Amino acid sequence: MNAKRKMLVLLLLLVCLLSGIVIGIVMMRERIYDKDRLVAPGPGAEAGGGVELVIDPQAEEGLPDGNDTFLEQGVVIAGQESMTIPANKKEAAVDFLNPEENAQKYYLTFELRIYGGNGKDYEVLYTSGLVEPGKRIRRITLSRELDPGIYDAVVHVQPYRMNEQKTLTNNADMRIRLIVN
Repeated sequence: MNAKRKMLVLLLLLVCLLSGIVIGIVMMRERIYDKDRLVAPGPGAEAGGGVELVIDPQAEEGLPDGNDTFLEQGVVIAGQESMTIPANKKEAAVDFLNPEENAQKYYLTFELRIYGGNGKDYEVLYTSGLVEPGKRIRRITLSRELDPGIYDAVVHVQPYRMNEQKTLTNNADMRIRLIVN
């Protein structure tokens, strides 16, 4: 085989290899960005496993009409993506708000948690008492000082119905980045 043929064969192989890579990227991108599919983490998620979630075709658009008497207006929870607190201090400024929209319905408690390396175990840094609708907590005392860094954290919000028993309801965990500097 002469040198020209070798170069032509190598060039052809290179074009095939690059075409395969491009096709693979396009197919992966299509799977990732398919708006009607989502793969939720589950057993074997590290190996690409998990539970495939799809858009339910039975779901309808719109707000409840007057006949939906079984529906109750839910709890309104103010959220945030991150929170910054000072390093090596127990006192911190925060903004834990129970929105006015919860008036006559729900008290809230707030719990600030940081997660360990495995993402399951957590440490509670702060727990509030009941916060009335329209009120907020602006200063907290942490259970311990934190070193500078960025922590995986959760603000755990627990609503209670405003009745004699302060009935516990469903709760919400808002994942945040806790920035300590």
